[in-house]
Amino acid sequence: MANAADSGRQATLDQFRRPTRRRMAFLGTVGAAAAAVTAIAVAVAGPAVTPRDVPDAALPATRAPIDANPLLLVAAERSEEASQAGGRYLTIRSEHGVATPVTTADGTYTMFDRTGGQYWLARSDTDRSWVRTQSLGAVPAAPSDEAAWRRHGSPAVIRVTKPKPFDLRIAPGEVHGNTVDPEHLFALGDRNISQAQLDALPTDPAALRGALLSRFDGGGGDMPTDRDQWLTTVAAHLVIDLPVSNEVRAAAYRMLATMPGIRELGTVHDLHGRPGQAVAFMQDSPGIGRFEVRLIIDPGTGQALAEERRAVEPRGHLSWIKPGAISGYTLLLVSEATDASPPTVDATD
Repeated sequence: MANAADSGRQATLDQFRRPTRRRMAFLGTVGAAAAAVTAIAVAVAGPAVTPRDVPDAALPATRAPIDANPLLLVAAERSEEASQAGGRYLTIRSEHGVATPVTTADGTYTMFDRTGGQYWLARSDTDRSWVRTQSLGAVPAAPSDEAAWRRHGSPAVIRVTKPKPFDLRIAPGEVHGNTVDPEHLFALGDRNISQAQLDALPTDPAALRGALLSRFDGGGGDMPTDRDQWLTTVAAHLVIDLPVSNEVRAAAYRMLATMPGIRELGTVHDLHGRPGQAVAFMQDSPGIGRFEVRLIIDPGTGQALAEERRAVEPRGHLSWIKPGAISGYTLLLVSEATDASPPTVDATD
């Protein structure tokens, strides 16, 4: 998903892609419960400081390592136990934020440029799949950034100069909708993958590892070139980013429990204040440096709630980010089956 660098332009599916090397355009997982919901992208009015579970300058990597295996194995069990009822659609609502530097005469502060997405993935050929996207507006990344924004005059529109000039807006934008083809919506690693291929992924952890490694071509860009780091990153995407079965998600958790370098961080809160248990691993990428990837899990359901990327040794176009600060995040807000119809929205096929 890419940062919506121009918040004035139409929010299309491509705007909601993360800045990864042919990563998936989709965010969401199969939910633990089936319910009739009509969730829409949330427009958060006005700037509000999002919760932080560590101070601005704290570096999570300095915490004493704790074995993450018990949490991951519990998450696997809960995923398998969860019901996976049918419905006309799998509906997912998510939020993605990218840290954006604002330069003033007094220095630089950070805003999160936020985008909301809602997906209605049809379960049959008689229905059409939809995506709705919306700029949710920018918020200060931390209390110190809110103070700097207020010293800056609390502007409703902020001119950002790097990495390229654009106007960052505080107010939410319009909602846009498009039909999509689920068979061409996903990617795993750096290759496209269809829903049928996702459905055919192995449910045995060792077999899943082999299936994923068959897609490894050396990494690069903002994906790790180290094979174990690449595999850990892709397995984490399976857990939170792709509509796989509960059994495949359980296998991904069990595979993650065997990977080196994963540690448990204990209880944390995501940026919407929801509590969960976090695991973390390091990701070294040629273009952007070293980051800690944090996966926040609800251990009661096995559902992944959020993923955060925190700077450790950033470089390249992310070298401005302070160690310990969040460079980007994704939040899974709703993931449920429904028989309801997608909300009406002006759309372009």
